[in-house]
Formats: sequence, structure tokens, C-alpha cells
Amino acid sequence: MYSQWVYPYMPRYYHPVVPTTNENYLEPYRYNEDLFSYILHEEEEVRSTRDVDRVMKILKRQYQSIYRDAQRGGMDSKLTEYLFRSIVRFVDDNYNSYSGSINERVEKAARQLKKRDPWIFELFNLYSVSPASQVRITNTILTVSFENLRRGNEVSNPR
Repeated sequence: MYSQWVYPYMPRYYHPVVPTTNENYLEPYRYNEDLFSYILHEEEEVRSTRDVDRVMKILKRQYQSIYRDAQRGGMDSKLTEYLFRSIVRFVDDNYNSYSGSINERVEKAARQLKKRDPWIFELFNLYSVSPASQVRITNTILTVSFENLRRGNEVSNPR
């Protein structure tokens, strides 16, 4: 009995494609969108990136004190930017999970952030950011994020 030998280290790629009845064969196959429903749509991804960038610009312009507090112990500006962006992305990803007033949402999100992303606070501790400064930094970022994410098209992108 003979079976076709397959190289064991060669990855197998399976793409769910559906043949079309395209006469000129410019697009002989198309992806079945229903099979990829779990993937974010491009519009949502672009919206999310724009919103996060807008919030980061607001933080950079109007809240320089939290950057100074984080960098006081020697933290690099790129690492600070990465940590702050991670917190804003956390809010963007979980925005609909929180309800209530801004203060209630900030409080719930801060608790959840400490549980799900403890590495952020470990880095703050590593660079000797005091616990009071950690609370002030995270609450400021969470508040600005909840106030400015998902605002829609009425807000122009700040420069």
C-alpha cells in the first residue's frame, strides 16, 4: 500500500476559498468572509489605531507631569510611551465592558488592569515609581482614555 509522503516539517496552509464564476479569471478565487468573522474588520482596526493615537497625543501635550513622574527613576521615554500606550489599548479593547460614570469605570478598569497586566506595575516598581504616583498615572491615563476613545467623527484629529 502506497501513500503519498509529506515532508514532516513543511507547514500546511489551508485557505478557505470559494471558486467564483468570474469569466475573465482575474479573480478566480475569493475568501469566504464568514469563516473569518472573528477577525476585526479593517475599519474597526483603523478606528482603534486612530483613537489610540489621538489619546496618546492628548496625554503627551496636556499631561507632561505623568511622563516626568514615570521617568524620574530613569525609565526611558520609549518605555514610558509603550507602557502608556498599553494602558490606552487596554481601555480600547475593553471599553464596552465597563459601565457607570467615568470614575466608576476608571476604578473598575484599574482593578482589572492590575489583575490582567501586572507587568506594567512591576516595571513601575523596577524604576522606583512610588505607589501613589502609579495610582495617579494610571488613573489619569484611564480617565483620559474613557473620555476620548470612541468619540466618533465629531472630534478632529489633534496635531
